[in-house]
Order: sequence, then structure tokens, then C-alpha cells
Amino acid sequence: MSGPVQERLSALAAEFIGTFVLTLVVGCNYLAGDSGWAATSIGCTLMVLVYTFSMVSGSHLNPAVTFSVVLLKKMPLTMASAYLVAQLLAGIAAGFASTQLYGSLLLVAPLDPFHWWQAMVVEVIYTAMLVFVILGVTSIRSNPQESANQYFGLAIGLVLVAAGYAVGNISGAALNPAISIGLSFPGWRMGETGSWGFRYAIFEIIGGMLGSGLFYLCRPEDFSSRSEADRYVPTLPTKLAAEFIGTYVLVMTVGLNVLGKSPATAWSVAAALVSMIYALGDVSGAHFNPAVTVAVMASRKGCSLRDGLAYIVVQLAAALLAGLLYSGLFSSKTFPLAPKAPYGGDAAVVMEFIFTFLLTMTVLSTACSKGITSRLTRNYYAPLAIGSCVTAGGVASGAVSGGVLNPAVSFGIAVSHLMNDGHLFYFLTYSTAQVLAGLAAAFIFQMTHCLEYAQKDRLFH
Repeated sequence: MSGPVQERLSALAAEFIGTFVLTLVVGCNYLAGDSGWAATSIGCTLMVLVYTFSMVSGSHLNPAVTFSVVLLKKMPLTMASAYLVAQLLAGIAAGFASTQLYGSLLLVAPLDPFHWWQAMVVEVIYTAMLVFVILGVTSIRSNPQESANQYFGLAIGLVLVAAGYAVGNISGAALNPAISIGLSFPGWRMGETGSWGFRYAIFEIIGGMLGSGLFYLCRPEDFSSRSEADRYVPTLPTKLAAEFIGTYVLVMTVGLNVLGKSPATAWSVAAALVSMIYALGDVSGAHFNPAVTVAVMASRKGCSLRDGLAYIVVQLAAALLAGLLYSGLFSSKTFPLAPKAPYGGDAAVVMEFIFTFLLTMTVLSTACSKGITSRLTRNYYAPLAIGSCVTAGGVASGAVSGGVLNPAVSFGIAVSHLMNDGHLFYFLTYSTAQVLAGLAAAFIFQMTHCLEYAQKDRLFH
């Protein structure tokens, strides 16, 4: 058998096996009824499979991903068609396998009390996020020569963690036509309602198209040569688009987790943040947070006053739109930005200051400086470190202040709650504490990381 033929067969086998395992894990988690850890289990499975098969097939494991790659002319149509067949057959086989293992059907459909349009919206948004992150972490500038990003699988897997906790109680968070059709196919064959799987597949393909379009918007250099891409410097409009997308996803994930009473809000939000930083870090710096932008400006680490102010305006706009949408998905239900009983405003402000300081200091120390010495031209642990601050702060301060740590998130929550007789008082107090924490982090960073600055620019010497 010739080399190219063997390579194609190997790629198809990888797509079949990977999609089968992923779909089986989804089916087993939900049929077992373990909603508390299901999203983490599924996200970890995708991460493992991406690392396992990426060098063989690219680890699409998802028709929406394959369709998007074809749309961007990054894969021949003939091979993509074979991928789609392998993925769909694997999904159907896994659907029958999970049904036989558990002796019951898993029906893919909107969960009560939600309707088709709510399921459509969240499937489109989070499938777009998945495709966008996959394309972003595998893009040319995300993988400089001699410094390839080895955290790509982590970023991709964490999208399913973020989405699973955020929208699992709305649509089931399938985000994959092979899963949607595969898990619903046994029900369709047995006379039960199975048409939802095919409707979901349409929603997810639309999401893939949206993710492709956003990728094209944020990474025009990926459609040029390697040498041109290496010389490319993102323009301010491109950076603002990146900040809008990242902040929107972050605030949306916060709101959906809280309104859906997720058991792991901080973990889900951190997962979304990590994924989006990996996808957009080399475009805008991936601030997604006015306190971070203020800290970066104050520490003189690559963000001018003009760019920083524009960033903040865009971040607040994205937060506002996300707040309105998550409220709409829950029939205008909102939640207040306020201290949690029995704690008062003083305790909440202190907690917000402390953990926003931790977050912004970590951004400056990892994303704005090279950090640990290595042969790589950049470090790839920064997004993981930054996301971990959200997990730490969200869990530690969540019972006191809500663990917001971001003026844009504060703004989105507070403004959306105005529809239900809310107010802006705690937006002002929380945001003041968060911005002051960013300024404090910039001051401490310049004092503790003085070697980052030329002698004439040092604050302390």
C-alpha cells in the first residue's frame, strides 16, 4: 500500500476512533446521571484525543470543525467528505453502544423549560467558540517556528468544560453533529423522537461557520505565507475585535453558569478564560478585563493609553450585550451584583481587591514577561496560570462577593439587572476596588520585577 494512501486511511481511522470514544464518553456520562463531573470528564476526553491523534488526522472529531476547515480552504473537499463519513458513522456506533450498555435512550433535545430557539442560540455560540479556539491555537502565529504551542489540546478540551457547565442544562452542550446525530439515532430507529439530533447538527454547522468568520476577522495573516505571518502586527481594529469576542464569551459564561445554578461556576469561567487567552493572546494580549488593561498600561508593558481606553470601551460593550443575551435566554431573569449574605459591602470589596490583585499580578508576571527561561521564544503556561487565578478567586471569594474580579463582568451583571429593579451601586464599588487592584499590581510588579525595565525606565533603582 502506497504511502499517501496509508496516510489517508490512518487519518480516517483516527477520526473514527476518536469520534467514537468522545461520543461514547458523552453518552455514558449523561446516561449515568453524573452531571456534576460530566463536563470535566468530556473536556478531558477531548483533550486526550486531540493530543493522541493530532499528528495523524488533525483531530477534528467533529463535522462542524471539518466543515469550517473546508470553508477556510485549509483541507481538500474529497478528504473532508471522507472525514465527515467516518465521524458520523463513529457517532452512530457510539450511540448504539451507549444505549446497549445502559439499557436506555439518551434523547438529544432542549431541556425543560427551554425551547428550540434557546438551544439553538447556545449551540451556535459555543460551537463557534470551539471552532474559533481550535483554529486559533493551531494558527501560524500561535505556533512560531521552533516555539510551537504544546498546550493546544488543553485549550480545546477546556472549551467543553466551559460550555458543559454553562449550557448543559439548556441544550445538553453537544457542540458536535456527530454527537447530536449519533446519540439521537438509536431513538429515531426505535420510534422515539430523534429529529432533534439533526436539528442540532444544523445549529452546530452554523456555529462552525460563525467561528470560521470570527477567526478570519481576528487572524487575517493566517491566509498569507509563513514569512508574511511572522512579520504581521495586528491593527487596532483587529485587537478590538479580539477583546470584544473574548470578553463576550467570558461574561456570557459567567451569567449562564449563575442563572443555571451550575455546580462549578468558577471552574467553567476559568476554562473559558484559559481557552480564549490561548486563542487570542497573540492578537490583543487577551485582557478581557478593564482591570488587566489598566495594570498593563500602568506598568508600561505594551499597551498605550489610546489602545487601553479603546480596549475598555469595547470590553464594557461586549459585557453589556452578553448580559442582555444571557438574561433573554432565561426569560429576562437576572441576578444582582452584591455581597452574599451575611457578608457586607466592606468584606466584598476587600475580597474583590485581593483576588483581582492576584489576577492582574499574575497577568503581568506571566503574560507580559517571558518568565521561566527556556529555548522557546514565548511561554505557554501564562493562560493556565491566569485561569487558575479565576478558579482560586472564584471559589475563595464567591461566597462573599461572588468572585467577579473584572469590571466588565461587574458591568454586564449590574446593567442587565436594571431590568429587574437593580442598581449600579455595587458596580461602582466593585469596579473601583478592581481597578485599584490593577494599579496596585502594576506598582508591585515594577518594584519586584525591576529587571524587566531598562535602567532609565525603572521605578525603583
